[in-house]
Amino acid sequence: GTAHANRLKITSTGGFQFSNGLFDEKVNITAGKLSGNTDIDLANGMVHYFTTQETTTSTPDIRVSSSTALNDVMDAGDVVTVTLVTTAAAGGYSANVTIDGNAVTEEWVGGDAPSEGGSDGLDIYVYTIICIHASNTGDSGFKVIANKVNAT
Repeated sequence: GTAHANRLKITSTGGFQFSNGLFDEKVNITAGKLSGNTDIDLANGMVHYFTTQETTTSTPDIRVSSSTALNDVMDAGDVVTVTLVTTAAAGGYSANVTIDGNAVTEEWVGGDAPSEGGSDGLDIYVYTIICIHASNTGDSGFKVIANKVNAT
């Protein structure tokens, strides 16, 4: 007989339990700059990599897709983590983000929003987005914890 092994279990509370299996996710690779591609569609994945060196500031807009708002799929208490990887340049950075086109006030790790990009390598932005009120938008709907690091 063939032995069967459980690799994924959905628990009674809706959680996922992985048992020694690979968990991988695709990265959305864009042959362009974040500043030229500011719509971040989570339908394309949670990690987005921009291969062209940045040249200016930008404000990414995080949404599910052009027809689906993030606010429409998240309930209070839900959380998503979005990672944006840009090809660094000192004059290219993102000090703000919007969700579904609505401004939010980011809580930056270290206390200050970035005022410049890295001089080379990759700038990595990680946004932890907590839905705090399912029917509200902007600051009354989301808490955003933001972090930017440079990797060279």
